[in-house]
Amino acid sequence: MSLWKSEWSKFTPKAIQRMKTHSDKTHDEREWMCYVYDVNGDYELGEVSYGGESRIEVSPTKKSAQDRLMNGYTESQRKWTIHGHPLKDGKIYTGRQYFSSTDICREFVKSYQNDEMVVQFLVYPHKQIDTNTGQEVFHNRCRILVFPNRETLIKAMRMSNPSVDPSRITPETGQNQQVKQQDGSMTLANKAGVDWFAFQESLGQLGCMGIIDLEGPKSGSTVFNSENRIRMGNYAGIAAIGIILYGLTKLRKINIQSAETIQIVDDLASFYH
Repeated sequence: MSLWKSEWSKFTPKAIQRMKTHSDKTHDEREWMCYVYDVNGDYELGEVSYGGESRIEVSPTKKSAQDRLMNGYTESQRKWTIHGHPLKDGKIYTGRQYFSSTDICREFVKSYQNDEMVVQFLVYPHKQIDTNTGQEVFHNRCRILVFPNRETLIKAMRMSNPSVDPSRITPETGQNQQVKQQDGSMTLANKAGVDWFAFQESLGQLGCMGIIDLEGPKSGSTVFNSENRIRMGNYAGIAAIGIILYGLTKLRKINIQSAETIQIVDDLASFYH
């Protein structure tokens, strides 16, 4: 099993339902985040925190204290972070369906310098056709990204950014900034010269990134509430992310799905192995 699938399979049905509930608030255009806790081998979510449409800041100490008070989770149980990118200006942007340089930089450096595994989860809205009704709807999707160890990070960086020395990347040099091009347009770039989107795709080829559909086209799961609340008719910038792969296992018609019944949308490793 790919590393990303192994990590995803640990979420309980309750945790998956909470992911969907938090991201259904994308009509409010607020980012959200939770800590992921390992409770006897299962992954559960702590309390949610909301930010703005493109930024969120929390106090780790206060947030850990809240999770301990509300759920009894301890600091020793805290494993990873999961967060959500909402719509921005009522639109879907392909870049916001990936981890941003802000999301990825510190985790990359931590994994590389300490030669340790780090996992991130990103939930985001995706516009698609409902297979039952033929209507356009929004589904919550989750991108799972695994930094397994230094060796794999070096390999992925060589595949995606052959001129970049991963040992020289810092949270400061790897952070994207708006840069003005010769034609006057703006683009994102960083001092380290890393294309973080390409890097994530390379991790996918190595079995360290995948995407799942939290709703499932035939699952009978809870409706994505935002589809009736956001500003319709204003969705420029929609782009496909990979080839949709429908699971071979028949999805059960239940309201709360387990990790094993979620539809796999993109598993790049299946194309390269």
